[in-house]
Amino acid sequence: MTENNDIDKFIVINDLKQRGKKGKISGKYIYLESGSRKYIIKTLNENNKVSVKEIEDFVEFSSKVDKESVIAIVDKYGDVSYYFLSEIKLNKKGGSVDII
Repeated sequence: MTENNDIDKFIVINDLKQRGKKGKISGKYIYLESGSRKYIIKTLNENNKVSVKEIEDFVEFSSKVDKESVIAIVDKYGDVSYYFLSEIKLNKKGGSVDII
């Protein structure tokens, strides 16, 4: 975990607070409960590269802990964009895509 990633986490926590939500940093992720829904948030900086494998592992982990996966991307101005992720399985036969 880099120092910049820690800063990005605090930016996301502050953004959530301004939106009336209370997130909790635990290890690599931020955890958030809103009503009956439970989220796990991975923070990324817009200037850092991320591999598809890293995103795939995150979605798999969030599924195992029974939480919805969210990516929070922090831009150079400190603004945060949230993306909700779901599992996608690509099928080589016939070029179809199964979305779960």
